[in-house]
Amino acid sequence: MHTTRQVTVDLGISDEHVAVSDHVAYFWETEEQFADAVRFLEVGFRGADHGVVFGHPDANAKVLSILKSHGFDHEKLGTDGRLTVLGGKPSGDDMLTEVGGAFQRAIDGGAPLVRLLGNLGWGHRDWPTDLDILEFESKVTGACRSFPCVVVCMYDYTQLSGRIVVHGAYETHPLTVCGNVLRENPHHLAIDTFLAKVEKARAEKVA
Repeated sequence: MHTTRQVTVDLGISDEHVAVSDHVAYFWETEEQFADAVRFLEVGFRGADHGVVFGHPDANAKVLSILKSHGFDHEKLGTDGRLTVLGGKPSGDDMLTEVGGAFQRAIDGGAPLVRLLGNLGWGHRDWPTDLDILEFESKVTGACRSFPCVVVCMYDYTQLSGRIVVHGAYETHPLTVCGNVLRENPHHLAIDTFLAKVEKARAEKVA
């Protein structure tokens, strides 16, 4: 990938590297590709990084199971303050606050970098509306700049609607991984532009 950014963080996927504070959309369709994404956390656990598993219950359980099958004791990682597991909240702002709090605690605890692997609960119970999650995804890009972190959001394009893939993945993530190849995303929208679109859609839905 050609870039002027300082790409110093091992993504753990196909020898790709990203910059601190990057926000990446990872497209997957097979179980092998799902497991490949978990290596993003594994490479951090081999060092001193803190890992955050964030998503709906089924996805979180799958991530933890893969970690265990690859020799990582996720319960001990949690006890040692190396791993945080988070689920959904009633609103996007609630989720952003909880994620930010987890990041701050990890940094205060001495972690040099926080790695978050996300599987958002689009359409799941106890998760925000799609518009709220879209707003959340856009705000994550800005929030990442406040922490030494990398955030990877997984998108199962065999299950999610085209609307979610376009607006949720392409328009809110500066980088994408598809076919295990990292690319700068020309479809990414500036935060203010995207949030204006969300507000317009919300107003039209109410009208």
